[in-house]
Amino acid sequence: MAATATLRKQRLMLDIQVTPKQKKALMSVLKALDIEIKQRELTEEEEDTALYLAMEEGKKEGRATEKEKEDFEKWLFQK
Repeated sequence: MAATATLRKQRLMLDIQVTPKQKKALMSVLKALDIEIKQRELTEEEEDTALYLAMEEGKKEGRATEKEKEDFEKWLFQK
């Protein structure tokens, strides 16, 4: 009889864009790891609402300093 670990599962929500081939591979990996998934696509209205809320949240954050902008661009373009 195998001992089962009682690990607390965490909820992880991903918003990713993949090709059909990548999706098939990713779904295979998730299934092999016995990870329960619930696929969901946003309606146009839900997507608009999410974008609006993200923009409003961004207004609270303010703009990046010139140094932060340079650091981010350096990180972004070195990939």
